[in-house]
Amino acid sequence: MIKLLQYRAALVTVMFGLFGGAISNFLVIEEYSWIYFGIASILGLTVNLLVSFLLKSRWSIGIKNNIKLVCIFLFTALVVNLYMHTKFFLERTFAYKDFNNEVTYYVKGTEYTSVAKAFKLANPQIESDADLIMEGFGSPLEKGKVWTEASIIESWLKLISSYSLFIIFFVALISVLIEVLMGQYGKTTAKSMEIISGKSVEGG
Repeated sequence: MIKLLQYRAALVTVMFGLFGGAISNFLVIEEYSWIYFGIASILGLTVNLLVSFLLKSRWSIGIKNNIKLVCIFLFTALVVNLYMHTKFFLERTFAYKDFNNEVTYYVKGTEYTSVAKAFKLANPQIESDADLIMEGFGSPLEKGKVWTEASIIESWLKLISSYSLFIIFFVALISVLIEVLMGQYGKTTAKSMEIISGKSVEGG
């Protein structure tokens, strides 16, 4: 059991490594980057183990057809979720450029506070939320004065939920494909090796 967990953990680590950390850094909001990385790692290992457990059975024709349908569903869900998470990211975050011209993304709300509304009315030249934060409140850490707490929490939950679903669908799809390849080609390779070994013995 321990060897299995080590193998799975190594597989997930290599999988993330091959993508150069792109999965765990996918549309990450910097102020919650540690949460994103933790979610990617935990869900990746959990889903991979679950898929492996569910597929450890004899492969009948019915199971093969069901796996094809599962793969199609996972791929479709992955694409839809990718679109939704990108949409949430664009709508629920704002880019803040510091004095070094480094851009950082922060979660924002959807409902302005009375203070922010008053400031926007007094300064109609402000168009973006980044300008509102910079000129009116000085720092993205003061975003609680710009948007209501409830709307910020709602944005945070939508982003985390859509990101978690993206990780689940992606890892599940990759895990199923890996299990299929290992199950099918592994058996073929083993049979080929047995045949070659048998011929070597006969020839000897």
